[in-house]
Amino acid sequence: MSGLEHRNNIKTLIDNKTEFNSDDVQLCIYDTYQQAQQIPFHAQEPMFCAMFSGKKIMHHKSLTSGKDFIPGQSFIIGAGEQVKIDFPEANLKTPTSCLTLEIDHRKINQIAETMNLQEVATETRLKPTFQLNHNAPTQSLYRRLISAFSENQDDRALFINLGITELIVRMLRDQNARKILQQAVTDPCKTGLHAVVDYIKSNVTQPMDIESLCKIACMGRSKLYGEFKKHLACTPQAYILQQRLAWAAQQIKNGGHITQISYECGFSDPSHFSRRFKQHFSISPKQYQLSK
Repeated sequence: MSGLEHRNNIKTLIDNKTEFNSDDVQLCIYDTYQQAQQIPFHAQEPMFCAMFSGKKIMHHKSLTSGKDFIPGQSFIIGAGEQVKIDFPEANLKTPTSCLTLEIDHRKINQIAETMNLQEVATETRLKPTFQLNHNAPTQSLYRRLISAFSENQDDRALFINLGITELIVRMLRDQNARKILQQAVTDPCKTGLHAVVDYIKSNVTQPMDIESLCKIACMGRSKLYGEFKKHLACTPQAYILQQRLAWAAQQIKNGGHITQISYECGFSDPSHFSRRFKQHFSISPKQYQLSK
């Protein structure tokens, strides 16, 4: 993480903080150097959190048990919410590190209004979300923000604003997609899009073609593509791939054999599956397996 060399100034072994401030945003890097349990953490404004190294176990009243977080994963803590965190692997040589971005809710609302996603923004502001689509582009965005915050260039504020805007747009799209997925489970007949999303989710390992999806949605090809682009920010094929990779990750977590899983979710080449998996989750299937 270039520009953050003074992170080596260790003041505390648990949640050692390096802090940067800008208009409407505070960026922090937290490094923990020893194992610890049930460390409280509070957010005044909506807070994006991205793991960079090590492992955390998050505890919140909405969770029945602790939830693991590893590099390549993100979560949001709602305004005014508190979580408790375990650090099961942290040590002086390999600290557990994460990035946080606390963003003024008015900025989120402003962007949500432009995207016509005010309801999604309100839900995000008020409650924690314990899983985000943290892919390679998002990981790159976090690193660009770190670089922008740590530099003293004249256009620093502009780069920070551009990066934060992109992050909020990605978050709102991701939250809206999750909302549609949840609605598809409870009410698959709500719209043609919900019916297709439910079908993909329920038949994720089966062959699919666009013509069949059009029939399920009662839409023409261009209309179906338009609905996916508008509400899920991707094509139907990209969404199918996302769901297959999510299914594969769950199977790996449950102890399945990586090569067999790659075939079951439609890949004829395990190497191709591995590349796609790493593009989506920022770590390889083997690394994901070892982390679990």
